[in-house]
Amino acid sequence: MKNRTFLALVIILSGISVSAQWQPTGGPPGGYIRSFIFDSGYVYAATGGGILISGDNGFSWSFHNTGLSSCDEKSFALTGNFVFASSDENVFRSNDNGQTWTTAGTSMDGKYVKTIVTCKNGLFAGTYLHGIYCTYDDGITWKAVSSGLQAKYIYWLATDGPNLYAGTYGDGMYRSSDTGNNWTPINNGLPEANIMCIYYFGGKLFASTLSSGVFVSVNSGSSWSPLGTNIPSVKGFTSLSGNLYAGSFGSGVYKSTDDGVTWTVVNTGLSEPDLWAIGASDSVLFAGVTSGHIYRSVNGGANWTLSCNTPFRACLGSLTVSNQVIVAGSHGSGLFTSTDEGSSWTTNNSISTVEIRGEISNGSVVLAGTDLLGIYKSTDNGITFTTANTGLTSDWFSAFTICGNKIFAGSGEEGVFVTTNNASTWSSANSGIECNDIRALTSDGIRVFAGTADSGVYLSIDFGNHWNPVNNGLTSYNITSLAMQDSVVFAGTKANGIFVSTDFGTTWNVSSNGLPAQPDIRCLYVYQHQVFTGTGAGEIFASNNFGGNWFSIGDSLEGAPVLSLYASGGWLYAGMNAGGVWKRPLSEITGNQETVNNASFFVYPNPADNLLFIEIPASSERTTLEIYTIKGEVILTKKIDAGIRTLDIHDWAPGIYLVKMYDDLFNSTRKILKE
Repeated sequence: MKNRTFLALVIILSGISVSAQWQPTGGPPGGYIRSFIFDSGYVYAATGGGILISGDNGFSWSFHNTGLSSCDEKSFALTGNFVFASSDENVFRSNDNGQTWTTAGTSMDGKYVKTIVTCKNGLFAGTYLHGIYCTYDDGITWKAVSSGLQAKYIYWLATDGPNLYAGTYGDGMYRSSDTGNNWTPINNGLPEANIMCIYYFGGKLFASTLSSGVFVSVNSGSSWSPLGTNIPSVKGFTSLSGNLYAGSFGSGVYKSTDDGVTWTVVNTGLSEPDLWAIGASDSVLFAGVTSGHIYRSVNGGANWTLSCNTPFRACLGSLTVSNQVIVAGSHGSGLFTSTDEGSSWTTNNSISTVEIRGEISNGSVVLAGTDLLGIYKSTDNGITFTTANTGLTSDWFSAFTICGNKIFAGSGEEGVFVTTNNASTWSSANSGIECNDIRALTSDGIRVFAGTADSGVYLSIDFGNHWNPVNNGLTSYNITSLAMQDSVVFAGTKANGIFVSTDFGTTWNVSSNGLPAQPDIRCLYVYQHQVFTGTGAGEIFASNNFGGNWFSIGDSLEGAPVLSLYASGGWLYAGMNAGGVWKRPLSEITGNQETVNNASFFVYPNPADNLLFIEIPASSERTTLEIYTIKGEVILTKKIDAGIRTLDIHDWAPGIYLVKMYDDLFNSTRKILKE
């Protein structure tokens, strides 16, 4: 017989709910206390795993993450009746002492908001890649206020009352005297352009730099002078009872009683000197460190005691496996590896940022995309990394895919880049792409698809030399994830669920059977004959029929949303927003559904035009034939005997169909293409 084609096994499951048997791994651990704020008797701490709150001045702490779609928290501000918290993908607010949080409007959705501050009845938000925004109605509406501000990364916002100050990473310091409408650079005397924090105290403006120490200005930033005391790596300032305090990464806490002229170290009892934040209530000092622990002092820093050592798991945004080594990239807590299926984790210190936005493995090579420092490369399965930025003009990367001998990387600001030598050098590959914010990439080895933040999906059929939009049928252009199973393309969206294309993006159809209404799709992942997806509500679904039907395989995981999925070594791993890595045996998901005999029948030709031949070996008993559309609709069911059977398919619509055969001994499916 001619054109016999053996295709991948696909099991048709409809309306099946599989009980969840997920289990947490040993981590990875979360960390990095980034900021504090005090309001109405409550102390708030922003961490890499959500928001810690104390109602008793730091004697006890607990996480309050209800309503947070991102638990990579950055900074706080107060305005009106609300506490505001910024994160790597939105601004949230609470008016019930942090018990619940809601998004502060919709304009900041999807934006990395590094810093927020109140000034003249307005709330200002400094972002990565999107400038500065302000709101005067508690976050209901926002407007851009970045005129004159030529900076990609707004790292810190501060105010002295009449003026706003913006410290950037890479572009120095700016000042606005008209509530953000216009900005002017103020770098006279500053030796470097990386500003870590700003604080106004005693008529002076203090600014910490990445590697040049602290500088002070007495004229609203018009000129700067070095601080008399060398305080290295200051991550933040605070004040209490007329005294000024500085938190140093590596050197603990410094105190000044004369408005910053002289300083002394006050570290007694502070056993962890790697500070990332320092703050104060009305009577107590707080120091937040790398491990996620919090220390408190009730006597102005003379003595410190451990206030909070509650363990928590990292916000796990990306997963990959390289030669049985799990490489887990977190939002806000760094990168980790595990060689024992997640039972234990090792912190990787060779990447100089804690923000890992995406990963991919290619043999022993692992690439990690970061938010500020571009791409890092490992040649030893993720154990050690070095920078791999030659040819890149962007510092932000969150998506990767492989097509042939090329690796594609998606930037959050500069579109797509490509390498043919495992990231030794990169070149731009953006011809035809109108949106430079690439959120997802996927490939079948011939075609490459790119998902964007606001322009839908693009397709390249020449290895990235040129791209064309392929959005017919999409009702949302905010693409969060992409995946391919054989020749079927899946696109996940922010609030409109999953779309599927069987003609390489020419047309898209909703793939929602079995999914909640308009789910927030956070990730898509293909493993063998299954497609998996994770949602913003913390659910995981699977499909065995190219998205025709979805069934739940987990809704009891802690730390929603589900941010990443990866299968290896018999396990399906899930990276959670505030829950680290969870895992479940793949055999629990599909094992008892698979009675496989790949030689049970043949279907040809494939592709087919007018006639389709189905050959059943003589050893088979009377068999049931079912044919489905790619959407899971049954178009034919009949009993047939052994031998060769002919089907007239000339009136079938072009597309992909599933041919299923089963009896008491076997259950097998073939995919065919009707031209």
